[in-house]
Amino acid sequence: MRKTELRQQDILKLIEGLDISPTMYKNATDKYKAVGTYLQEQGVECDIFPQGSFSLGTVVRPYRESKEADYDLDFICCLGKLKEKTTAKYVKNIIKETICKSEVYKEKLQNREWDKCWTLEYAEVNGIGFNIDIVPGVSESNDVVQSMINLGVARENAELAVAITDKRGENYYWFTSNPRAYKNWFETINKPFLDFNRENRKKILLEKNRTIYNSIEEIPEGLERSSLQRVIQILKHHRDVYYCRIKKENLKPTSAIITTICAEIAYGMNPSMNVFELLQAIANDFEIYSYNQTLQEEEFSRQYIDKNIIRKRKGIWYIINPVNPKDNLADSWNDNPEKVQIFFKWVKAMKKDCLDSMNLEDNDFVALLENNFGRDYVKKNVKLEDYDSVVPNVIINTPKPWGK
Repeated sequence: MRKTELRQQDILKLIEGLDISPTMYKNATDKYKAVGTYLQEQGVECDIFPQGSFSLGTVVRPYRESKEADYDLDFICCLGKLKEKTTAKYVKNIIKETICKSEVYKEKLQNREWDKCWTLEYAEVNGIGFNIDIVPGVSESNDVVQSMINLGVARENAELAVAITDKRGENYYWFTSNPRAYKNWFETINKPFLDFNRENRKKILLEKNRTIYNSIEEIPEGLERSSLQRVIQILKHHRDVYYCRIKKENLKPTSAIITTICAEIAYGMNPSMNVFELLQAIANDFEIYSYNQTLQEEEFSRQYIDKNIIRKRKGIWYIINPVNPKDNLADSWNDNPEKVQIFFKWVKAMKKDCLDSMNLEDNDFVALLENNFGRDYVKKNVKLEDYDSVVPNVIINTPKPWGK
């Protein structure tokens, strides 16, 4: 096996190990559906459904404070009430009040009220725990839906919008979100990548999980991973470790930013590209977008006429939510310019670590893996005897993160 192929396979093996397992996937699915059933039995008319990485198939175990953390899985709980006939405060708190009527769920409920959700903590399975974040909301009002349509959002997508609750200080507000439309948008782009070589990937997945599934047909689509989904997982994990190492976790880009940019870049690309070919193409575009920091806006637009996913207009950064033109995912970049600077430093480091590293000496490459994934995890999942040199000690508390 060629050196590059071996290294790529080992990186993928490590990333796959941070993905949600089939057992935990089933456990989480059963748990969120049980919450919905309980709420309905208590008279709370609602529809509960996943959003974010669990919905998109881009789950990766979080990395916080220099260690792997419990999975955070997000679910919208959309109440069957008209927005005009209720309040954000009522919607947010009726969920907590109902949950607290159950001794089982009351014990799992975190005491802290988050701005947009309530969190249920579940027991660990094989040493790994997961939290369910329940985001209360209602279907968005007709006037908001119409305004989205007027801005060019397809009616069928606009009508999926929900108004979720958002607490700021002591006050409650409505916040427009559209996770189901975003999922539809993402799946449209991801479908060619998912369809390519699909049967072979499903056969491999079946072989790895013979104790759970008896046939390919039993494997949930939510556990399949395309090259695009794997690229997003690589980026999310690298982001978590990088920002932790530089002690700037509060400045890291959201998963929505990473997912949106990657999907927009990947749109229309050859679906036969493997994970690292696609990662290379996306990294190349990231490098081009970084020129927005130094080139005049007119000059960038002239040189890169088709590069408009990350935009800068009159000094303002824009990454537009593809299913809500009013939502600028880069708003926080404009509030804190340091976020932009570190973002482009991070993607440069990512390219060096995940792509350029294929040319490193074995000793240096293994050290890179250990710094990124942890020495014990690498020893457990990678055949280090495949590498010629002596396995180095893990580098701890380096003054600069890898890629510097």
